[in-house]
Amino acid sequence: MTEPRSGGRIGIDPLTLYALPMVGVNFSLVLLLSYITKYSVDVLFIAPAAIGAILGAGRIWDAITDPMAGYWSDRTRSPMGRRRPWLIASALPIAAFSVMAWSPPQGLEGTWLLVWMAVAIFGFSAAVTVFLVPHQALGAELSADYHQRTGIFARRQQFGVVGMMLALVGGISLLSTAEDPRRVAWLVSLAAAGVCILTIVPCSLKLRERLDYRDRGGRSGAGTVRDVLRNPHARRLYSMIFVEHMGAGTSMVLSPFLMAYVLGMPEMTGLIFVPYTGVQLLSIPLWSRLSGQIGKKATWLWAMGLGVLGYATIFGVGEGDLWLMFLAVSLTGASSAGGTVMGSSILADVVDYDEAETGERKEGAYYSLYNFLYKGSGGVMAMIAGAALQAVGFVPNQEQTPETLFTISALMSFVPIVCIVVGALIFTRFRLTEAEHAAIRRELDPS
Repeated sequence: MTEPRSGGRIGIDPLTLYALPMVGVNFSLVLLLSYITKYSVDVLFIAPAAIGAILGAGRIWDAITDPMAGYWSDRTRSPMGRRRPWLIASALPIAAFSVMAWSPPQGLEGTWLLVWMAVAIFGFSAAVTVFLVPHQALGAELSADYHQRTGIFARRQQFGVVGMMLALVGGISLLSTAEDPRRVAWLVSLAAAGVCILTIVPCSLKLRERLDYRDRGGRSGAGTVRDVLRNPHARRLYSMIFVEHMGAGTSMVLSPFLMAYVLGMPEMTGLIFVPYTGVQLLSIPLWSRLSGQIGKKATWLWAMGLGVLGYATIFGVGEGDLWLMFLAVSLTGASSAGGTVMGSSILADVVDYDEAETGERKEGAYYSLYNFLYKGSGGVMAMIAGAALQAVGFVPNQEQTPETLFTISALMSFVPIVCIVVGALIFTRFRLTEAEHAAIRRELDPS
């Protein structure tokens, strides 16, 4: 396989090789984000506010690790390229910290248990950052073609959704119904660790990079930050992402609580994610096709509209309303898929604008901030959700008060709707169109 060239289109095999590690990484990440709160409360007997604070602090930790990974990745001058050394270095830490988070020693409790969980979650978060930032940056470098970039990130998202589906359907089902959840958690995390190592390493060794980008990663940390913040397209995109994803972060944390206490069907917690991930997987090629017809911005706005409908439906869900919940998560799943693909693809175009202005290729810096805003917004809401549950008198494994049930439903619906609407209003001011991007590429590739 030859090295990717500017403006060139890449074949199917490199795309699959690039996207495959997302199965294991996303499985481990989604399982932790979506279920570690409930597992910690119900199995490890950690207070909701305490585990929420750890998760929230872990996202603040990303404020340090994300920019560092992006900046160092941009400036790496290895014979392997800028991105692949980071990918291969992330494999073992992702595996080890994931197992650690799900398997604290049996006799550990109190302060020492909190310390163990904090180290595991902080370590896992940093290791995933070391993978995700260079991996997304590499995707932006694989092609300069406006529409194929959407295809690249669509393929990445498809494999990521497979990992998400396995986590939300298989992983949560096993954990929520296990007679011995500690043992099952250890086995599941161990299997996921093996998949991460067996997919990241081949991708790191066999995929090729553009070596002409190797010495163009930014002059200094301060200069890189200034360039990113001066980029008008980046400012609007980042503002929208932070606001819009705060709502999605709330729903991810509270979904198991909604299933267990509002619907009264904890055994269906894993099953509820079948339509969510299934519709995500099916909708990805449709979003890609729609993007080619009406543009990336309009496609993303349509995806946000579906999200509003989905979260509004969630508020109407009551005890036993499984099919209504199926409809709600189908809508939110389709919305999430469209937003993730369009966001990653649009950001690659924003990086081209930066290159035209500065002559540098700083994909790592741009995607590190992108990732931080995604994870940070979700972490903020995880902290708020945990505190809110404790404030209204939530008691694990007991029948909840009407006030607690209302709080769960409201946080799962009203908060995401407000966040999406505000994010959409911000995004209407985004101005980097296909025509403007084509002009930028002509300037960068005059031949």
